Amino acid sequence: MFNFKKTKNRRIFAAAIVVVLVLAMVVPMVLSALVY
Repeated sequence: MFNFKKTKNRRIFAAAIVVVLVLAMVVPMVLSALVY
C-alpha cells in the first residue's frame, strides 16, 4: 500500500483523484460538443 504518513504523498494522491474526477466530468462534454 501507499505510505500515507507523508503529507506530500497524501496531497499528491488527493490531487490525482480531483484531476480524474474533473476529467470524468469534462471529457464527456467535450466529446459531445465535438460529435454534434
